[in-house]
Amino acid sequence: MSLAKLPQFLGSVNPLLKIVLSIALTACAFALKSVGANLLLVSVLLVLTFVSVRVERKSVVGVGVFLLIFTGLTGTLSGDWGYAGLGAARLLVLILPALLLPATTAPGDLVRAFQAVRLPPFLVLSLMLTWRFLPVIQQEAQRIIEANLLRGVDLARRPGLWFSGLFTPLIFRIVSYADDVTVGLETRGYDPDSPRSTSQPLRWRPGDTLFALGAAALLFAVGGLEWTA
Repeated sequence: MSLAKLPQFLGSVNPLLKIVLSIALTACAFALKSVGANLLLVSVLLVLTFVSVRVERKSVVGVGVFLLIFTGLTGTLSGDWGYAGLGAARLLVLILPALLLPATTAPGDLVRAFQAVRLPPFLVLSLMLTWRFLPVIQQEAQRIIEANLLRGVDLARRPGLWFSGLFTPLIFRIVSYADDVTVGLETRGYDPDSPRSTSQPLRWRPGDTLFALGAAALLFAVGGLEWTA
């Protein structure tokens, strides 16, 4: 699934609003017990995903197969297919916001959002480095897998070699990146306790109000379905 952003929609929404909504949706995934309420959330999140993120066909097929296996195993083991469907819907409600937030929010916007809520500077730096290097780690893992394929080693079919063939070189690459980042911060004289300002502070736009009203209406509708169920 590609994380390329389409700036005309979710990319322009206030990042703090997206963070709050993601937390609210995560809470709903654990609190809701109605299949209909969860399906409404899933439907809206799927529409937002396909509108805001370029989704590859193989990613859709992979997620669909995983959900079918998950639902089948849960239904077979529990004997309650309604419960299995509820579990699959909850899983999607948890996964989709976690995908949409990084895919539609620039790192600079996240920094400004964290600074707006007065998070400690060292925590902001830790979160941003983690956020920034997750795609890099994914690319490194893909390169390691491809290098093993060139040597005739298919890690997908030989899980016994995952530790020595994938995890060990990946850990060394992560440590190397950490050293590079540390040297870069020291070279630039970075001091987490120094006061900072921003040239582009967060602003609340009319589009944010419309988005917030739409989110509130969605949560109200979900609550109504849960109440009637």
